[in-house]
Amino acid sequence: MKTTTMNTYRTALRLAITYLLAPTTLGAAAGLLALPAAAADSWPTKPISLIVPFGPGGTTDLLARLVANGISEELKQPVIVQNKPGAGANIGAAEVARAAPDGYTLLMGTPGPLAINPYIYNDMTFDPAKDFTAVSYVADVPNVILANPMANIKSIPDLLERARAKPGALNWGSPGIGSTGHIQLELLKQMTGVDIAHVPYKGAAQATTDLIAGHIQLAGDNVPTALENIRAGKVVAIGVASKNELEVLPGVKPVADTIPGYLMPSWFVIVAPAGTPADITERISQAIDRFEKLPSTIKRFRELGAVPVGGKPEKLASHLTSERERFGTVLQQMKGAGK
Repeated sequence: MKTTTMNTYRTALRLAITYLLAPTTLGAAAGLLALPAAAADSWPTKPISLIVPFGPGGTTDLLARLVANGISEELKQPVIVQNKPGAGANIGAAEVARAAPDGYTLLMGTPGPLAINPYIYNDMTFDPAKDFTAVSYVADVPNVILANPMANIKSIPDLLERARAKPGALNWGSPGIGSTGHIQLELLKQMTGVDIAHVPYKGAAQATTDLIAGHIQLAGDNVPTALENIRAGKVVAIGVASKNELEVLPGVKPVADTIPGYLMPSWFVIVAPAGTPADITERISQAIDRFEKLPSTIKRFRELGAVPVGGKPEKLASHLTSERERFGTVLQQMKGAGK
């Protein structure tokens, strides 16, 4: 009985081994091993978060929502915009830097957190050069210099004349220390030697409110967020920080016409946590490129005064490196002057 039982057990064992080693079974096992790769190929399988490190309503938020819709349509997954303002955009940027590098958390980046802030803040919790992976160069947006209508400053020559006549009497509001609105002013001062007081705010909306109310005479802003107030006559555009006049601001001369070499564009890009797979960043980049080439997208960007850029992640990586060097030169001069 014991011998029969043992023989039956051995026969069953041989059949089991034969089955497990059969070609069809080996193929099935190989298929199971291939599942993770198949899952990676199917990315994205859930909603993507696009972090805006500023409050709602500004140019960064505006462009982020526009691009989020485009990416969502291309990738067939929701792209959810989340506003995480604070500390000069460092709070939102730090959250993305700490996120899993799986393509599901992205940052709508600007010069502040990606190029300027390391020269301004001593308590940075992330390294812009090491903690992000370049994804897509979304757009360039010209900046504009604004004046309160009651200040009676209608052009850059008017501004320089007033500033030289009464040094330190004019006040210039910006969205905060190290913002592009602030750098606009410092570049103007470095290139002309004028003395204009800087008044930092906690965002563009607050600076604009005080400009309209007449508490400050001047401000620097992005064209998209300033357009409505310019057209309504609440503020006066006295110069654009671009090489040429803008279609959306006819008659407003480039600052460079009076101050040769004065350029101050803002750029808006998408980056991911460092280590995000190249195939994922490439897919997002391609989705944005396709979206930005649509006639409806080009029209909308033109209406905002923005210029779509696009291109491969390598193009953005090169741009970020050069911009960190460019802003570093200006900001180090500011520190040397005790600003």
